[in-house]
Amino acid sequence: MSLTFETRIAAAVTAQKPNLIRQEFSRVLGLPADSDGRMRHRLAFREVVYFKLKGSLEKAGVVLKPEDRRDLYRTLQRKQTQVGAWRRIGRKVVRFGDVPLTFDLTQIVHSTHVALREYRTGSDLIEARPEVCSGEPVFKGTRVPLTQVVEQLRRGVPPAEIKADYPQLGERALRYAQILSRLGNAPGRPAQALRIRRSASEASDR
Repeated sequence: MSLTFETRIAAAVTAQKPNLIRQEFSRVLGLPADSDGRMRHRLAFREVVYFKLKGSLEKAGVVLKPEDRRDLYRTLQRKQTQVGAWRRIGRKVVRFGDVPLTFDLTQIVHSTHVALREYRTGSDLIEARPEVCSGEPVFKGTRVPLTQVVEQLRRGVPPAEIKADYPQLGERALRYAQILSRLGNAPGRPAQALRIRRSASEASDR
């Protein structure tokens, strides 16, 4: 069975808002995302790639018409290589017409795959032991609480500044924390207030 991902996870790895993804499915694509039986949207990998591409284009100032987005989505999802003015040629998608457009998906596919894999395996970087920070989840081999780094990212602290404060954290750990910082609270889990300590020395004193 192919892996699928909750909307909030797809949104986190593509830097999109979950509600905008749901609106795109219902209002533009005319398709509901797959459901896991609990009325939660789930996206296949190619659907996540579509939203990564859409977000990248919008960030670059390229806004496609709804009908173009619909045909582009179908070109990416279906076995057929052409829908409307769009054609898929290997890792490229081409829009023919008065203003031809060509998008190379190689980097987007790679970065999306890496981000999803890092999310799925990120828990391997975390441990919780009673003798370390009173059992609070920390990055393995450190006394740096996961929630502290995630909350700092949510408050806009640059990753480079966090890295300077916590040099013991590797790049993979920071990327995992960045994904978590973009995740909303899981359904059914109320948010808990966090006490934020700003410096590495304060974190290591616990």
